[in-house]
Amino acid sequence: MGRLGAAHGLLGWLRVVSYADPPEQLQNYRDWILVVNDQRREVTLRSLRSIGNGLACRLENVDTREDAEALKGAEIRIRRSALPTTEADEWYWADLEGLEVRNLDGERLGDVAGLMATGANDVLIVQGERRRLIPFLPGSRVREVNLEEGRLTVDWDASF
Repeated sequence: MGRLGAAHGLLGWLRVVSYADPPEQLQNYRDWILVVNDQRREVTLRSLRSIGNGLACRLENVDTREDAEALKGAEIRIRRSALPTTEADEWYWADLEGLEVRNLDGERLGDVAGLMATGANDVLIVQGERRRLIPFLPGSRVREVNLEEGRLTVDWDASF
């Protein structure tokens, strides 16, 4: 859902990079799981506010700048059960990562290594024998997402 940045001030506030859309939506989730140096830590969000060109948060039991600095770079996760359910033609990015990608000719292009937002549309990062960036356009470039079979079918030439 996001990542914690540097400490902000002296009272335990941290800058936040939110992956939510809109970014402020992160405040809808109070129970966070932070991943810091491969260690998981459950925390509770006390407050989230806009600062300058970004966001800052205050977490329970993080009351000093030193406490905050220890969390710098932590990945913010939330439990899947806290997320709204998706419709039949909607997916969370986490659902797509790791899917095998094949084109309409059945050629294996690789696996979804991640996604990125570009403003116009999201883009699949497909890693196979080489890296491919494929627009995530369901019904156009993306023809089928089959989570049960772990497969994503795209209209994409293997030479691209």
